[in-house]
Amino acid sequence: MSVLIRDFGSTADGKPVKVAVLKNDFIEVHILNYGAIIHRIVVPDRSGNPVDVALGYDSATDYELNGDSMGAAVGRFANRIGGAQFPLYEKIVHVTPNENGNCLHSGLHGFRSSLFTMEPTPDTADSVTLTALSADGTDGFPGNLELEIQYSLAKSGLVIRYAATTDAPTVCNMTNHSYFNLNGQGTGTALGHRLTIDADQYLECDAHNIPTGRKLPVAGTPLDFNEEKTIGRDIEADHIALKNCLGYDQCFIIRDSGLRHAAWVTGPMTGIRMEVLTTLPGMHLYSANYLAPKTPGKDGTEYHKRDAVCFETEDFPDAPNHPDFPDTTVLPDHPYSSTTIYRFDIAPM
Repeated sequence: MSVLIRDFGSTADGKPVKVAVLKNDFIEVHILNYGAIIHRIVVPDRSGNPVDVALGYDSATDYELNGDSMGAAVGRFANRIGGAQFPLYEKIVHVTPNENGNCLHSGLHGFRSSLFTMEPTPDTADSVTLTALSADGTDGFPGNLELEIQYSLAKSGLVIRYAATTDAPTVCNMTNHSYFNLNGQGTGTALGHRLTIDADQYLECDAHNIPTGRKLPVAGTPLDFNEEKTIGRDIEADHIALKNCLGYDQCFIIRDSGLRHAAWVTGPMTGIRMEVLTTLPGMHLYSANYLAPKTPGKDGTEYHKRDAVCFETEDFPDAPNHPDFPDTTVLPDHPYSSTTIYRFDIAPM
């Protein structure tokens, strides 16, 4: 097991970017201090050959140029806030609208474009800790929010631990926005990936993907992944949730609580299987319906829509506007924390 931190070029304004390489006998993961981005995840396929299963870019400036949050830590509030406002202790907080009058992924200056401080985690051999500050008033969010993200290897898995503190009441909802293709990045469509999700319900949304507040059953709909099926099998079905988003772009309500299993997904060409585990109440399934990078991806690859799938573990979108959703308020004496694990193996034949 090892951690190596080295140079990864610089941002457009000349700020140095570093990459941390975490490696054990099974998995190798590359983490950038820009956006706390997961740049590479290399695991063996069924023949033992190394495969990079995370889409990405070859330079820091390419990550800056593309607005797809590729591999990034997204917050301080991931996903959407309807009307770019929410109530917080007798006040209405106005945040930056950047999508149809709503706030997506924290507006214009979220953690996905922050330069983090990155150091090996003390007393460990396979972990790095990244820290960054979202200052009071950034895109309208109140409070100085200090975020710490710890990436660690645990046998065949990547463990992501988030912790955030604030000096004033605010909201927090962190996720990772990696685009996965378990056949290998650059191999084309992910629609043949086989998927199961531990969810009986999903959040109904309006035409702009803002939750209505209703929790709908997946049974009898194209959003039912309780039995394994390919992502592409029902993606073109005549269903309002799919038509509004041009595919899968919904928050599934994961059964039970605590750190638990949320999903299995398998790349049919390689046999690589990934398990998603989380402490969070929801997982957003996104089938890369709008993926259209401005620059080539890693190794000069041209990425296209549906060439990957995202598993964004999260608190519920627009939660501050829905009192019956799990509370996302963070207070000076009530910090934020969550854990997500991406764990890999080879699917049974």
